[in-house]
Amino acid sequence: MLKLFRRIIVAFVIVVLVGLYFKHVDKTAPGSVKQPAARRERGVAGKMSGAEPNVHPFTWLDYVIFSAMLAVSACTGLYHACAGEGQKSTSKFLMADRSMMSLPVAISVIASYLSAITILGVPSEVFVYGIQYWMVCWSFFIAIPVSALVFIPVFHGLGLTSAYDYLHKRFSPLVRSIGALFFILQTLLYLAVVLYAPALALEAATKFPIFATVLTTGILCTIYTALGGIKAVIWTDVFQFIVLFGSLLTITIMGVIQAGGMKYVWTYNNDRGHLNFFNFSPDPTERLTFWGLIIGGVFNTLPVWAVSQTSVQRFLTAKNLKEAKRSVWFGLPGTVFVLTLVGLIGLVLFAYYNNLETSLVLANSTATTPVMKNDGPQPHYTPNYQSSDQILVYFVSLEFGNIPGIQGLFVACLFAGTLSTVSSGLNALAAVTLMDVVRPWRGPPKQRADSDASQEGSTNTANSATTSASTPLTSVAVNQAQDRWDTIISKILTAVFGVISIGLAFLASKLGSLVKTANTVVGGVGGPLLGVFSLGMLYRRANTGGALIGILVGFYLALWMTIGAATHQDENGNIKEDAFALYRVSFMWYSMFTSMATFLVGVIVSEIIRCCIPDERYKRVDPLLLATFLRPKGWHKSFPGTDSHNPDMRIGDPVFQSLLASGNQSVDQENESLLGDLEGNDIHELGSVINEVTDMRSAQY
Repeated sequence: MLKLFRRIIVAFVIVVLVGLYFKHVDKTAPGSVKQPAARRERGVAGKMSGAEPNVHPFTWLDYVIFSAMLAVSACTGLYHACAGEGQKSTSKFLMADRSMMSLPVAISVIASYLSAITILGVPSEVFVYGIQYWMVCWSFFIAIPVSALVFIPVFHGLGLTSAYDYLHKRFSPLVRSIGALFFILQTLLYLAVVLYAPALALEAATKFPIFATVLTTGILCTIYTALGGIKAVIWTDVFQFIVLFGSLLTITIMGVIQAGGMKYVWTYNNDRGHLNFFNFSPDPTERLTFWGLIIGGVFNTLPVWAVSQTSVQRFLTAKNLKEAKRSVWFGLPGTVFVLTLVGLIGLVLFAYYNNLETSLVLANSTATTPVMKNDGPQPHYTPNYQSSDQILVYFVSLEFGNIPGIQGLFVACLFAGTLSTVSSGLNALAAVTLMDVVRPWRGPPKQRADSDASQEGSTNTANSATTSASTPLTSVAVNQAQDRWDTIISKILTAVFGVISIGLAFLASKLGSLVKTANTVVGGVGGPLLGVFSLGMLYRRANTGGALIGILVGFYLALWMTIGAATHQDENGNIKEDAFALYRVSFMWYSMFTSMATFLVGVIVSEIIRCCIPDERYKRVDPLLLATFLRPKGWHKSFPGTDSHNPDMRIGDPVFQSLLASGNQSVDQENESLLGDLEGNDIHELGSVINEVTDMRSAQY
């Protein structure tokens, strides 16, 4: 308790010092921020310019609300760092002992998905281009069920910690290493954008320096994630989602009232073509179309919800498959509702700042001087800004900054969205690096060396579920001393990736709009990962060569499209009309193009290899590595390594692994206590199954 008290005091002092620093900056900065002339993207009718914005400074209540959010987040992480026995094992630090319920896991994933990119980027997108982007919500009704029914059952059934360990079991260590490398690259780029987004907006509207904002967010998030592990990440996400949701709801209601009421906002947007829900153009080079948002949206959502370590790791912290599936399903209504809120905010901004349709009319038949007649509330000019992603921050500061606490609540909302996303990403990066880089490079502990040596080189076979270099963290065969050292390594990795993310955030200023950048990162890197996981789970005849060539081709296509698009832009950031057609493809299609290329090339190469190498035709794939609907009926009764009384009892199970390593029916006290949790299984009968499996393995089944 004394250590916990000291850490809480230190966190409180840090928060107070940060608050005082921001307050000093706020007082010394000029009353208005000189910004370059407004750069309006295409899609808004007419060009408007307005006076330089005179933002309201923070009040004492704003600082209290903002500091309280930071303090609660920090203290939650410190509490989980010290509660119970603390974070002294990798099973606790990375997987929360697989004991979480569905609701907090679902809220955590929603909070991470709805980052500051969503809070700032979607209203900006709707403000500039119309409500059409909201149609992406319909893609969730396809992508999230697919995640719950196809991908999550496979990951959960194998008892994985790293999602990319699946690629080892299904294909080879090399494919796993490439997948892990792609995930690390994707996540670092995404975290850089997430850190930079609120910093840019706050610097313009509240005079918080970008440098200070990025450092505060990055350091605070790194500290509580490194100390508290995945459980701290999940519970701080729950708190931060409450802050985020409450803030957005408050801003939405106040904004609708300020703009003239919901009826006026809807009518104004409808009359000016801003309620452009449906654009059925089949042209993939158009920025947003119905097909791009629905079909492309599915392929943009699946890499995040179905195969990304950031989401999969938290789904696997659920105590059983039923809870894991529930957590995925709960994400559907929550995500759609929040996206509806931010989309409505974009409509409010458009109605509020574009209400300039005035006319000169005579007050009466005898009047000689015309007066201005406005068709709605008092007109307001759009404030000058560097990026349209700043428009919401200006709106809150200019219109509600005179109300104590509102600015602080909104800034807390932005920081909550950032902290939830960054903390989840850092913990996932640590897990992937430990399980897919450090442990394979270091090799197995001594007590596992003999059993692991016999497994080397055996991939894509009936016993493929036992060939992973990184066993599940709950395995009784893991050396406790080594596991404690791995926990320390995980915390160090969290800190290292936190520093790297902060550094990359300062390079994010060269990126375009937040929505476009986020979808480009997901499509460019997440697409090939989705393709190779789909190849393994959905195509039984896929092999290592097909997966390897497929993922490399998909990644090459992603680089070709993104680099080509970046080098063929005009001064306004739009792709030139005479550019190659592939460079003009909308960012919404990137993930589909790259994932389908990976999958199709993988299928073709796999079939070529099967034709050229006869041995490939006779290799059997563990049904646990396939989607549940592709597993043959009654497979668990005849397939080696599966207990016929309990289909979930498989070679990949921690208990099964420990018994296979021993090679006999003797069970030590620790294993027996674990077996006691397996309802409906007789230990002696299980021992006979293990002997049969051992004999089959020795005969190179």
